[in-house]
Amino acid sequence: MENQEATVRYRNKALCALLAVGMLALAGCSSGTGIPALDRDLAETDKWPGDKSQLEDLDMQSVRFLVTHDNADYFAAASADEQTACLFKFVQGEASAAGGCGGAGGADAIVEVRTPGTKMMLVRAGSETSDLEDAGWARIHENILVF
Repeated sequence: MENQEATVRYRNKALCALLAVGMLALAGCSSGTGIPALDRDLAETDKWPGDKSQLEDLDMQSVRFLVTHDNADYFAAASADEQTACLFKFVQGEASAAGGCGGAGGADAIVEVRTPGTKMMLVRAGSETSDLEDAGWARIHENILVF
């Protein structure tokens, strides 16, 4: 009987240890911003197409190309502490950008940008956007909706 109880205790401890390791592994793979592209290595396509002054207080090394859609390139960037995340849209062939930044906390929508020619939203990966899509927004990337 004692041997059985010891085996059960051992299995419970082993299971707890495996669960803890799994949770740590998952936590280590996810950005606090909810934008997985910010966690990948810098690639040639991530080169910032505009003036560096457009990035203001953002971490230049965080710039990541996300997608091309309707003759425009979309980039994300974050502050060094990942408390702020930004979305920028560059129409191909132009140096100016439409963009905005928002708090990268737990809300699904990080920032919505509206200009005369642009309506776009940066959202956390895996966010529920069906209501927005029903209202006419289109998901062009796991982190971007446009209208």
